[in-house]
Amino acid sequence: MAENRRESRRQSGEPAQREALIAAGGQIDLARFREEADRIRQAGGLLIAADRGLEAFCALREAPDIAVGDFDSVSSEALAWYTGCEGFRLERHRPEKDQSDTELAFETAREAGVKRLTLMGATGTRLDHTLSNIHLLKTAEDLGLHCILLDGNNRIRLVSGRTVFYRERDRYPYISFLPLSEEVFPITLTGFRYPLKEYHMVLGAESTRCVSNEIEQEEAVLDFSSGLLLAVEAND
Repeated sequence: MAENRRESRRQSGEPAQREALIAAGGQIDLARFREEADRIRQAGGLLIAADRGLEAFCALREAPDIAVGDFDSVSSEALAWYTGCEGFRLERHRPEKDQSDTELAFETAREAGVKRLTLMGATGTRLDHTLSNIHLLKTAEDLGLHCILLDGNNRIRLVSGRTVFYRERDRYPYISFLPLSEEVFPITLTGFRYPLKEYHMVLGAESTRCVSNEIEQEEAVLDFSSGLLLAVEAND
């Protein structure tokens, strides 16, 4: 199946992959995962499994285009199922390595010409892994990749300047902005329920000033010129 997709792209003369979905080893809402996988597949994008992310593809009974990692946390049942699959590339790495499996997937996507990434399975019960994956948003930006983390309740992305949010198009009623740098300034929020003008955010207690806002107008604008912010959109 994956090989057929790649062959059809070669025959049509389409350019290299520009968008990819990466499944990591955390909790994955399978309904949302199916939705994103279908969307990216239909757009001719790349499906990548990072180590235990293979389990999510196995649950859908579909092989990714590429699987990377040491696969030390993948069930024997999933590995046995993929042994009989064709049309996808498996890159096995040693467990003793400097990069995480998700970082390896990022590098694989970049080498394939991808510019936009959706990462699922990046959040879950392991808070250390969740925080580490959130910081990978900065790694993605340094690689020239636009990345979002997606789960059943949240969309998390890194913003580094003026950003427009749309009430009708976005499915998330709540939005928070949290610093990923020591300072972020001057923050101006327009079109939100709680507007703000030229606020100087400092990492720490003052960060709560931009938690749990809502888009009130058809378009809402976040504007700032220095620092890095996490935009956390939530549906609960």
